Amino acid sequence: MRKLWNRPVAAVWSLVTKDEKWGANLNICTYVTSVSLKPKLILIVVYRGTRTLENLRRERTTLLQLLPVELAPVVRVAGQQSGRTVDKWARLKRRFTVGELGGLPYLADALGVIQLQIIEEYEASGDHLLVVARVIKNKNLHTGEILTTEYLRQNAYIR
Repeated sequence: MRKLWNRPVAAVWSLVTKDEKWGANLNICTYVTSVSLKPKLILIVVYRGTRTLENLRRERTTLLQLLPVELAPVVRVAGQQSGRTVDKWARLKRRFTVGELGGLPYLADALGVIQLQIIEEYEASGDHLLVVARVIKNKNLHTGEILTTEYLRQNAYIR
């Protein structure tokens, strides 16, 4: 049986950041939740030491996209490789259609995309940093089945 904290099913999101080297970078986030309605604030937990975190600290505007099950293969590029050594967007845009919002690209087959402005960071003692962002715009793109951590486990994307 899985550890208790790994048992809940979480939606799989991808965070897109502006990158000086590649133009754009993205990663996978499963620790994402709304924390305020007025103003609309979202908490994103970002792994320390990543290109994504460096990008967020330099460019405070980002995109968060909700992934459908059809985009599960994105996890192998966006979540299992480093943006320090791999141009993730170059790989993904050859295979998937991309759109643009606020000067940042996103996967056009995502269920939706949210443009965010990073407003606060909170240090925690663990391996992730807590990032609070204000919603600038949001755009529903499609209906469909949300990609979840359970789907990724059942289909051997993660253990």
